[in-house]
Amino acid sequence: METITQSKIIKRKPGRPSTNDSRRKEILEKSTECFIKFGFNKTTLDEIGDSIGFNKAALYYYFKNKEELFVQVVNNQLTKGLDKLQSDIVDMPDDETKILKYLWNRTQVYTNLVKLTSLSNENILDLNNTFEEIYGPYKKLEINFLKGILSKTNKNKSQAEHDNFAELILDLVNAIGLSALLVRNITNQSQFLEQYNIKKESIVKLMLKAYHI
Repeated sequence: METITQSKIIKRKPGRPSTNDSRRKEILEKSTECFIKFGFNKTTLDEIGDSIGFNKAALYYYFKNKEELFVQVVNNQLTKGLDKLQSDIVDMPDDETKILKYLWNRTQVYTNLVKLTSLSNENILDLNNTFEEIYGPYKKLEINFLKGILSKTNKNKSQAEHDNFAELILDLVNAIGLSALLVRNITNQSQFLEQYNIKKESIVKLMLKAYHI
């Protein structure tokens, strides 16, 4: 089964095309460090450029603005995190355990992403459209990944039914996660993250039982 990084994700185009992949990779790595250190709001292109030995004008060759660079940093973090999740569970023998483990651990991927970029609740809401744009292709890949597990365990359902059920699970855990993030601020309080995961797992188990897994 393909993992996130083995699948094609359509990424936003930079301000100008670049053939220097190593330089672009370096910029993304240094940008990630800057976002971790200063947060999204306080990070400037000048600081990123200084960390690489670039001036701000040179960065515009690769990215048209800070927001686009931030999107690419987020894409990299999501790709690495979700790819590892899929690789870690692929050999588990029990399909229900696979799904529960995946949904449990993916919470940490998204929580770490918020932590690493130092986004506040206000940032998350302000950047809602941007995150929707980023998450769109990842959601499709996650649906396909879960559908692959569901289709092996319940052959009486159609592919469309597996598709819809996988999306329903993701929408549910995303909604619970957003609620926990905004109300309990789980990025700073690990006990609330644990409580959220326990509640989420209980609900998903009921859903899987109803779906006959």
